[in-house]
Amino acid sequence: MKKKMSAVISVVMLMILCFCPQASAAYNDLHEGYATYTGSGYSGGTFLLDPIPSDMEITAINPKDLNYGGVKAALAGSYLEVEGPKGKTIVYVTDLYPEGAPGALDLSPNAFSKIGAMKDGKIKIKWRVVKAPITGNFTYRIKEGSSQWWAAIQVRNHKYPVMKMEYYKDGKWINMEKTDYNHFLSTNLGTGSLKVRITDIRGKVVKDTIPKLPENGTSKSYTVPGHVQFPE
Repeated sequence: MKKKMSAVISVVMLMILCFCPQASAAYNDLHEGYATYTGSGYSGGTFLLDPIPSDMEITAINPKDLNYGGVKAALAGSYLEVEGPKGKTIVYVTDLYPEGAPGALDLSPNAFSKIGAMKDGKIKIKWRVVKAPITGNFTYRIKEGSSQWWAAIQVRNHKYPVMKMEYYKDGKWINMEKTDYNHFLSTNLGTGSLKVRITDIRGKVVKDTIPKLPENGTSKSYTVPGHVQFPE
């Protein structure tokens, strides 16, 4: 009887292992794909990260990898370590590569030339998300048209990709929707300073305060300094 029970338990355990869903990939897993190059992405990129220095190494990223974990523009503003035939470099994600296959990047020429031959036009690459090589605290971009009634807020200068942003009102944290253009949206945010809670791709959470929003919609975007940064 004991042998039969043991056999039954073994079969059940085997079935559980076989039918359990696979664990999701880690944010910094190694991706494989290809790289092309382009001169765009410094101004007017999909993620509205202007101004971007003209000598910075940047990239556009394919849609599948951009929307990590089902979050729109999850890897916008992140940094990637990219390896090609000639070596490695680190690039800043500023734009979308709409026709790119999973794993594909469209690099700036100065980044492409570090890891491959320009004459090839397209090379095999491997890449992963890395901690941003930055200093200081967050900066917040308040999009034009924002007010106490409707606002779109972007987090900049973050060490790790930003997945979630919430604000505190009436005793509770309210989730803000992340957009394809890398801003967090909400309505009726109130007339006082805005307490926010921001979560990175590792699940690390920090809290900050943003000065009160304009009473009426702004005609231009503006930035305000933050007071915190994600932990190491």
